[in-house]
Amino acid sequence: MTETVATRLRKRFHGPKYLLALPAIIWYLLFFALPIAFIVFYSFGTKDSTKLLPVDFSHLSTHSYSAVFDETFFKTFRGTLRIAVIATTLCVLIGLPVAYFAAFKVPEKWKAIILAAVVVPSFTSFLIRTVAWRIPLAPNGTFSKWLIGMGWIGQNGIQILETPLAVQIAIVYNYLGFMILPLFVALDRIDVRMREASKDLGAGRVATFFGVTLPLAGPGIVAGVLLTFIPMCGDYVTATVLGGAKGNMIGAMIASQFSGAQNWPLGSAMAILMIAAVLLSLGVGFIAMKIVPLVSSLASPAVQNLRRKMHARALEQAKHVKPSTRTKIEVLPKVLGVWTVLVLVFLFIPILLVFLHSFNNGGSFTIWSGKSSTKWWGELFNGSEMLGVLVRFAALLVIGVVIKRLLKGRDNVPKFVSSWIVVVSFVLALILNGFMTEWYRTIFDFTGIGDAIRNSFIAAFGATVIAVIIGGMSGVALARRPGRWTTFFMATVFLILVTPEIMDAVALATWFPRIKEIPLVGIIFTSGWGPFNGGINKLWVGQSLYASAVVTLIVRARLAGIDESLEEAAGDLGAPPGRAFRQITLPLIASAMVAGGLLSFALCLDNAVISTLISEAGSTTFPVALLGATRSTIKPFWGVGAALLFIVTLSALWFLAVILRRGGDSASKIAATFTGGS
Repeated sequence: MTETVATRLRKRFHGPKYLLALPAIIWYLLFFALPIAFIVFYSFGTKDSTKLLPVDFSHLSTHSYSAVFDETFFKTFRGTLRIAVIATTLCVLIGLPVAYFAAFKVPEKWKAIILAAVVVPSFTSFLIRTVAWRIPLAPNGTFSKWLIGMGWIGQNGIQILETPLAVQIAIVYNYLGFMILPLFVALDRIDVRMREASKDLGAGRVATFFGVTLPLAGPGIVAGVLLTFIPMCGDYVTATVLGGAKGNMIGAMIASQFSGAQNWPLGSAMAILMIAAVLLSLGVGFIAMKIVPLVSSLASPAVQNLRRKMHARALEQAKHVKPSTRTKIEVLPKVLGVWTVLVLVFLFIPILLVFLHSFNNGGSFTIWSGKSSTKWWGELFNGSEMLGVLVRFAALLVIGVVIKRLLKGRDNVPKFVSSWIVVVSFVLALILNGFMTEWYRTIFDFTGIGDAIRNSFIAAFGATVIAVIIGGMSGVALARRPGRWTTFFMATVFLILVTPEIMDAVALATWFPRIKEIPLVGIIFTSGWGPFNGGINKLWVGQSLYASAVVTLIVRARLAGIDESLEEAAGDLGAPPGRAFRQITLPLIASAMVAGGLLSFALCLDNAVISTLISEAGSTTFPVALLGATRSTIKPFWGVGAALLFIVTLSALWFLAVILRRGGDSASKIAATFTGGS
């Protein structure tokens, strides 16, 4: 058989299969593998506060590991595991009915609405959602005053804030959405015929659920557990904001050893033991997933015999059941619907409280004064300037919509022009208003909050660019040029995704002082590069790690589902690999890269843990500034900044959903994209 031109071109190209993934490999080696390796190395040193790097390596020992094994550490460690296990279990129990209802009991339109109601609060700033829980949980907060007014509690109010219970409630809330999404994706992918066949064979609803639906949803449950349990173990923000001394968690304890006590060896030992415990938990879960199917197969004959007996008994009992009793089973969809509504209301309550308290007329964000005011919004936005901005903004958008309608249906106009004209007008409105008025300058000049918001956008944008570039290239390499390197690279991506963020944060916090000693590279992270200071450059690096891993999975999943025939046809027509990539592959993955970029931007804008430990003066982001503000009375203007970031995040998520919808994605596939899956 005559070999094709594409085959000859592949033979002519002698570059390694991992060439496109090489930037990501170098990036992960420099800023993930080596920093964590040094954390292991630091754990064998001793504390020396006289040095820039407060570690003495002259006498290596395991003293730090011995010091870890004291009652204080193990009490906190046990408390962290208890909170994480209980929260993960509650997330499964609360989220599974919602996912089941969305997957099987509602039409496609309502699926999209329910998923949107889950995604919006889940991707709102983690720190903002956590701070919002100070409003109902405070002894003199809204919920406490309501209970006192009802006469259910004494005048002292509820005493939940700064206790493990407050941490428990907030952690369940913060991670519930990340449990619902993978559960829905797994349930929605179940072939309906499997469940119908089970019922045709005599299995009832309960037997079908436990015998067919639940086992097939196993991968989604595992994914949900991974997306919740591992971050919970390293949670730093929730314990810091709500826990106090009584609700401390291991993540906050590790951070305090690096930022406060300057005991890097002890903090490193704690971090190593924490990641070892997480990996051990993953190993136990993996073994359990292997054992359960084996036990099920061994017990299959006995189970089948029991099912036949139960079926015969059910048929016999059905003859004597009254018709009114048979209709009771139809109550299940209504119960699931009510439960879903209650869960969605629960997810939105803190966000609504943030908006409400941003209009608080008092001096505290968390304590409602009884009166509303636009004082804080008025100081942040100049009224006369804002009116002109809104008028020009609306005018440009209207012009964009009118042009789109005029171009619609014309054969001589490319389709992408009419599709993107409104988006272009939106961007143009932003740019022109930024140059034509003082609004964008004055909006960020309010009590330090403006600089923090500006830094958040700069850091998130830079990290997103890095994530899209290296994540997109590595995703293409994984999908189109797999090889032995794929296993190693995917293992690295998986480790980045499952490593608790506090571990990445402390690793980078100890790595940057060391990398500053390198003559040329160090200048980037000290005096900065171009208009950006060294702190911003550090944030770009730190925030891009997780984001680039997510982009890699999204691009790989999208490209793996596209036939290679178009790229092969380009090769058959004589196009070199570079030209085929630019003209064929890149347009095919454009929507996936845009989706990954928007998702990365939302994740980076919310980053608090890494930003807290590696940011410097002049690069403080909004989450870092807000976290610092929680140590004293939080002013209502922080609620204004939180509301602004919520609107930006919501816009990014809406834009992402529109792009995926226009690409033909279903609600299930959009949900999978938000979890980094295919």
